Amino acid sequence: MSRGAGSEASDAGGNPGRSGRHIGADSRVAVDPGAGISWDSVLVDGHPVRYGAVGNGPAALFLHGWGLRPNGYRRPIEAMASAGCRVYAPCLPGFGGTRELDPERRTFAGYARWVGLFLDAVGRPEVALVAGHSFGGGVATAFVYDQPGRASALLLVNAIGSPTWVLLPNEVRTTMQRPVWDWGRHFGTDLLHSPHLVRLLPTLLEDFIPNLLGNPLGMFRTGEVIRRADLVREVRLIAERGVPVSVAWSDRDRLVSRSAFDELRHAAGVEGVVIEGAHAWLIADPAAFRELAISALVDSGALTPRSASEGTEDREATGT
Repeated sequence: MSRGAGSEASDAGGNPGRSGRHIGADSRVAVDPGAGISWDSVLVDGHPVRYGAVGNGPAALFLHGWGLRPNGYRRPIEAMASAGCRVYAPCLPGFGGTRELDPERRTFAGYARWVGLFLDAVGRPEVALVAGHSFGGGVATAFVYDQPGRASALLLVNAIGSPTWVLLPNEVRTTMQRPVWDWGRHFGTDLLHSPHLVRLLPTLLEDFIPNLLGNPLGMFRTGEVIRRADLVREVRLIAERGVPVSVAWSDRDRLVSRSAFDELRHAAGVEGVVIEGAHAWLIADPAAFRELAISALVDSGALTPRSASEGTEDREATGT
């Protein structure tokens, strides 16, 4: 995996000395543009769920972030598939027309149960890799923890799961102290202030705004689940079971703090990877996300280092 020029990673403010491998914006791997997602629907717990699927090879799962749908992640999902797997990407409960979970199941354990039912519905009892972005990272963590043996590796990308919002000199502010509207404010800011606005704006128009207008209470209720997130113990226990856990974060993320990233990577016992970009960086830079997916698939045992290297060389040689 590519790294920045220096041996030390930088923190969110550009200060050296904080650990975490760094992927620079000038290091890119081409993505096969010919791999297109096919869309279908399936009944999960008696209710229709729209999902995308793409690729060939061992099964993998991608779980989207808060306020979005898999549609907005088309390019990173296709990039993940080009790493050497068949990716399934469902619309999570409360988003993209999927029915919300019942109130008593509106917890991370409830979402984990739902993910298991979805995989059962598409005939995939086990997957090589579960990758989750933001809210999807929390759901991925809960699934891998609650249903051991169903996933060989876990990839957390700017994932929620740490209860820490802000670390101050004499105070720790938790996510419970963060108002729900602040998540929405920073989500919009993250998109609008990105240098890749042209790539990210369609996601805002196609996914976030329709979700907000179509189910504002559902967005709020899911936000409450996020505010209560504390999955640090689960990440630690997943790693202790021997399941490889990869943790990535971007240096301009205004939704998930550096402190939260540090807490999750420490729990996983890994160095972690720092990407140049904002919270939704993988939508703008699917090639860098593909690098993470390749590494995680190798960790899972689904890919060998040699086959992963050959796949990259083939795409670079053909320019795809």
